[in-house]
Amino acid sequence: MIRLANVIVAHADKNASEGVLARLSHNGYHAMHASTREQVMQLARFEHPDLILVGDVGEDAVALGAALKQEPGLADIPIVLLVETVSAAVAEKAYASGLDDTVSWKYDDVELLSRLRPLVRLATMHAELRHRAFAAQPFGLAARERAGVPEGARPNILVVGHDRDGVGAVLGSAADVVTSANLYDAESLLEQRNFDAAVVTTDGDIEGYLAFTSQVRNNPRLFNLPMVVLVDKGVSPADIYRRGASRVLSRPMDSGILRASVLSMVRRQQLRWSIRGALFDSLSDKTRDPLTGVYSRAFLDKYLGERLEIAKTHDRHLAVVFFYIPNIEGVRSHFGDDAAEHLAQQLGQWITGLLRAEDLTALYAANQFCVVLPDTPTVEAEVVMHRIAGVLAYTDFAVREVYQPIKVWVQVACTDAKSDDTLEALLARVQAKLD
Repeated sequence: MIRLANVIVAHADKNASEGVLARLSHNGYHAMHASTREQVMQLARFEHPDLILVGDVGEDAVALGAALKQEPGLADIPIVLLVETVSAAVAEKAYASGLDDTVSWKYDDVELLSRLRPLVRLATMHAELRHRAFAAQPFGLAARERAGVPEGARPNILVVGHDRDGVGAVLGSAADVVTSANLYDAESLLEQRNFDAAVVTTDGDIEGYLAFTSQVRNNPRLFNLPMVVLVDKGVSPADIYRRGASRVLSRPMDSGILRASVLSMVRRQQLRWSIRGALFDSLSDKTRDPLTGVYSRAFLDKYLGERLEIAKTHDRHLAVVFFYIPNIEGVRSHFGDDAAEHLAQQLGQWITGLLRAEDLTALYAANQFCVVLPDTPTVEAEVVMHRIAGVLAYTDFAVREVYQPIKVWVQVACTDAKSDDTLEALLARVQAKLD
């Protein structure tokens, strides 16, 4: 059975963790139970976990999580403290010990999965970094296989709203805080500079704030931005998570929980940026298509062949999308080779810019781009595919020495890896859908 991720739930009492195990399994995760440190280590060696939830296994759970972080084979795996009730003391201790989050097994499915899903994608980013580095070796490149949080980087945090709770004062000692009471101005600030997190302090009519979180989450440049939303007691967290919140906190605000929540997500965001930068190590003149600047067909074949075998061996999702732009040739015939090449180069940049860092773009054939989305179900890949196609189709491209806007036609196709696929069969299937 294809799985979204492998998750170890460590708790001495299996009955206490059965609910979490069942809920994770029901939502497509391969959930495994461990009752001791030794069992966690054994499962980690053979099951390649993407996430570890650490509860009571007869020793201090935070100390165990911190110790697991020091294991060479587990250093890149997000580790989350699993408790009955989240308190400020526990959350701050977990953050200080390097754990990635603190969650309660009492959370409903929407909150639990909303909290875990970004951590699973972080594990995918770590894995993608290793896979690209390995695929780059035959091309003579020594790309980084690991990346960590940069030391001494003071975070930038945007506080949105009138901040009657004093969020800026709570976070000011640990971060550079910018406050914007106006939602329009806040969105402009997010577009103009890089923030590591945003805290939305709702006030009065909540709908405007939720529209803001939805707008940010749907922005291709900002969709990974951590957003903590502070709401009045009694407001349903589930609705706010569905609108894009990373974390929902209810008033009265607990400053310790706020601080631990925001700073743990800041650390995660800074790690994302670090991994994103390291991923470009594998994109050089030896692996790059000289025309478009994306990965070459030779690198794609090497990389995708290995990714396919991993997906088949570990029962993981692997989606492949094609974008074909036939009227590049029309631009060539009307305006010349330079115009067509400039347009193709822009298209490669746009497609890459509209994807997550862990998704790979390559030139498959003339005027045809291939995108690989690891650990991504087809239904999600199709959403990404149509979103990108829509953006490209409705964009006026400015091309060198062409004194009119250029529109493009976009044809798309998507497929996912099958258990009996070869590289040739996988690519032929998506090509057939395009034709």
